[in-house]
Amino acid sequence: MMFGNPARNCLPWHAMARETLIDSRQEILRTAARLFQQRGYDATSMNDVAAALKLSKGGLYHHFQGKDEILFEIMNHAMEITEERVMAPVRSIPDPEDRLRSLIRRHMEVVLSPRDREITVMLHENHPLPPALRKRINSRKKEYVHFVESLIADVQRARQARSGVSPRAAAFALLGMINWIYQWYKPEGALQAHNLIPQFTDLFFAGILA
Repeated sequence: MMFGNPARNCLPWHAMARETLIDSRQEILRTAARLFQQRGYDATSMNDVAAALKLSKGGLYHHFQGKDEILFEIMNHAMEITEERVMAPVRSIPDPEDRLRSLIRRHMEVVLSPRDREITVMLHENHPLPPALRKRINSRKKEYVHFVESLIADVQRARQARSGVSPRAAAFALLGMINWIYQWYKPEGALQAHNLIPQFTDLFFAGILA
């Protein structure tokens, strides 16, 4: 008798081992991100992360060499989520305005996702990373800002907008507005994704892009 995911049960052992490893690493990242938020990065030890996961310290070091690597991978994973769930899907949308509306919706959905909120929040916190790792993360962040800036410029051209707001200023304003949601958002509050996303979209289009 077979249990669990039938497709997974049919995988060769080395593929199953790799899938389990990936699942384990992502669970470590989510748990570490939550602890870093709750306790602070400096106050959270590798022992704390291992205990929260019910892993031995050796088991944790099997996946990551230390806190710096965990923090880097959390931020890197946040950028991968942004690429996969925001940038990639909107690239195929031909109309610039529809593309920007989709980007706003998708970015907000990522920020509001209960599963990934802790991961994505860490991307916007000012935590210490060694210079080489910080440079790699900042490079990926800049790519996304430039992507949004270019999209806003396309919308302004299509609308023949006369606003004095530059695409770069508009991009920083939009991303700041969305990325700040985690500071005040309450899952049990009156503002939920279904009404928050259209309101933010309207604010941006009727304000900055008016």
